[in-house]
Amino acid sequence: MKLVSFVHLDRERVGAVDGNGNIVDLQRAYAAHLREVENNPFGDQIAPIVLGNGMCEFLKRGAESREAARNALAFARRKAAEGNRGMVFERNQVRLKAPVPRPGALISAGKNFSDHVAEMSSRSGPGFPVAFLKLPGTVIGPDDDIPHPPEVNNLDYEVELAVVMGKTCVDVSPEESLDYVAGYAAFNDISARDVIRGENKTGIHLMGKSFPGFAPMGPYLVTADEIADPQNLKLRLSVNGETRQDSNLGYMIFKIRDMIAYWSQMGLNPGDVLTTGTPRGVAAGRKPDQTPWWLKPGDVVEAEVENIGRLKNRIVAE
Repeated sequence: MKLVSFVHLDRERVGAVDGNGNIVDLQRAYAAHLREVENNPFGDQIAPIVLGNGMCEFLKRGAESREAARNALAFARRKAAEGNRGMVFERNQVRLKAPVPRPGALISAGKNFSDHVAEMSSRSGPGFPVAFLKLPGTVIGPDDDIPHPPEVNNLDYEVELAVVMGKTCVDVSPEESLDYVAGYAAFNDISARDVIRGENKTGIHLMGKSFPGFAPMGPYLVTADEIADPQNLKLRLSVNGETRQDSNLGYMIFKIRDMIAYWSQMGLNPGDVLTTGTPRGVAAGRKPDQTPWWLKPGDVVEAEVENIGRLKNRIVAE
């Protein structure tokens, strides 16, 4: 399934994408399924309990919520000829948010592609996974504008894969780690490089990664059963149509399995998000004598992960 978080009539809801690219409101569709297929008159009361309100609650309910989602999606498809009945919307009728609009934790890997390590003039990659935290409030949707803070001069991009946890995960092995993944989304780790350089002189960087809007994610949460080999997906990013990054997750130093196992030592929960790090091609990797690639207001950034989806965000003056 392709799961989404969307807003319709000012209310945030959890949905799924049908075969025509439309958005199915899972609560409404499941309530109708209960009433009409299972002859349960309390469908409207039961659906929110089973599916939860919001993506994190949906994920915490585990197999039961996902089975309900599959039933809701199948019901909506069967009833398509009868009209949407208030449970199916065309893409332009809703606003997609990030699939996990408020992750419990957002852990982004650093220095995790060998070519990116080289372009950033680092001597070698780390001996174990390293990461930084981005604040949950940085997360925005796949079509939202990215604010350019006035105090930032060197605004950068990084296409990555977001790995969304589906089960509580503590001290797992690399071999079993993917069993805890709910699904995947495209991600763009926006960075204020000049702020980060200043922070690194005195401590750990935080603000340079966590201005509002610095974590576009989406458009879908593609469930793990849809992706046979997440470690072999292509990554691509362009600015104003010009390709800046074009690589493959196979070049990661620490693989997805390794990342999950390593960070599970501190415990991961449903709705937590890990991101993979980025390949070469970032603006900070340009040589001094080359034309700068820093993002500026008016630029359009498109970040895409193969078989997962594409983000398209415009840079706007804050």
